[in-house]
Amino acid sequence: LTVMGRTSVMSYADTTKSPAEIARELSVGSIVEGTVQVIGTRLQVNIKLLATDTGRLLWTESYPRTLDDVFAIQQDVAQKVVAALGAALAEGERAAMRSVPTAHAEAYRLYLQANTYRSSSLREDVEAMQLLYERAIALDPRFALAHAGLSHAHGTMFWFKHDPSPERITLQFASAETALRLAPEAPEAHWAMGMAHYWGHRNYRRALDEMTIALRGLPNDAALVSQTAYVHRRLGNWTEVLQAFERSHILNPRSDRILYDLGGQSLEFTRRYAEAVRAYDEALSVTPYRRQAALAKGLAYARWRGELNELRTTLGGLAPDADLGGWSLPLARSMLLLWERRADQLIESAERVPGAVMEDQQAYVPASLFAGWAYRLRGDAPSARTAFSAALALLEAVPAALLQDDRVRSSRGLALAGLGRHADALGEARWLQESVVYRDDAFGGPRLAEARAMILAQAGRPEEALDEIERLLHGPSLLTVHTLRLDPRWDPLRDHPRFKALLVKYADPAAHPR
Repeated sequence: LTVMGRTSVMSYADTTKSPAEIARELSVGSIVEGTVQVIGTRLQVNIKLLATDTGRLLWTESYPRTLDDVFAIQQDVAQKVVAALGAALAEGERAAMRSVPTAHAEAYRLYLQANTYRSSSLREDVEAMQLLYERAIALDPRFALAHAGLSHAHGTMFWFKHDPSPERITLQFASAETALRLAPEAPEAHWAMGMAHYWGHRNYRRALDEMTIALRGLPNDAALVSQTAYVHRRLGNWTEVLQAFERSHILNPRSDRILYDLGGQSLEFTRRYAEAVRAYDEALSVTPYRRQAALAKGLAYARWRGELNELRTTLGGLAPDADLGGWSLPLARSMLLLWERRADQLIESAERVPGAVMEDQQAYVPASLFAGWAYRLRGDAPSARTAFSAALALLEAVPAALLQDDRVRSSRGLALAGLGRHADALGEARWLQESVVYRDDAFGGPRLAEARAMILAQAGRPEEALDEIERLLHGPSLLTVHTLRLDPRWDPLRDHPRFKALLVKYADPAAHPR
């Protein structure tokens, strides 16, 4: 049996569509439909199984029970559905159905409530998820699945830079270890440990080993399949990434995150731009207000064709305080102004940035750094120097947890290059090259390589910068001939014969399949 993912199913919570329409949209042959009524501690659960091709009722049952009977109801429903469909369960699946994760009904309710936030990276959602898991554990300290969920919450806080402190990694591993100790056979516990290796230590092979174990028990979990794809992406296993994307999309066809992040971003990274845009469009069709997908589509057009209209329209339609999850809206707007070479507007925009720093999962950039580039566009060297000095002061005053953060080191190298402190800037370029992300991360490494190339270009090392640029253009990355043409930070290379030749050589992505 292939069971649709929760995101796709819950999109029909208030639908007026018929079961047959839903079945066509999800490509399923059967639908389980039901109602749950809660009165005090009493439950009234009514369930029916429909064959959507004929509309025939295959099975129906009513359960007048209590909250404490929830697992017995789940087991009975699952067994009856499997029997009605003529399917067979593997021993592992039968064992999973018989397991009772907690004897405390309220702890289980809190756990389920926390799970509704698992697909979100917004800080307020992750904090709510963490609190709910902690409350479930307080009621039942031996609730292994809640410990596994809490590990995920700590990891999300760290990975998406809401709290990039080493303490978060320690907490992530501790919760995963507790889950494994309490339930060594539980796939969720191995999944949690896999994510701890992935997000906490960037040990992608250990992460993949744990997730492979988890997949044996949860082969149809779209979130686990997609998480495995993200690990493959870090390892540069692009065939496996796209296969897992297709599988997770089948399991959860209405998940905008699977479409825009796993699908669109991976396709764009491997320079399959038309397919990437289709994935972004499909994400927008299932959730029209997914700001990340709209922004990703605008950036894709800039990289693919050098067109800025889509990006300009998307950014113009967002409120100044719009939350983009792992992306910074002020940074995206600053990049557009820089690509458009609108120096005056960029200076004005930099002055309005709250907190003076634009931070997201992939960048930590003082607004004054953009102001420095804008003043340089205007030919105002003294003002540019003042802005670069202000940026460097902010970068040297970062919290201790960020001192070895590649986002900070990238910006620091660019600020030093702007000040003409080339030897110091080259030191930052060397640090980036020696980092584990640059060396071992096929998805994150190219971002550092692009920053390194930009530092080298502005620090008087054109040949080394061009070596890096050519490597990035030849392989999977987000650097394209169009962003090289648009971005004024590449101006020191603009007249170099080799730079011009690369723009010609890689003008057609189809001529260089990845």
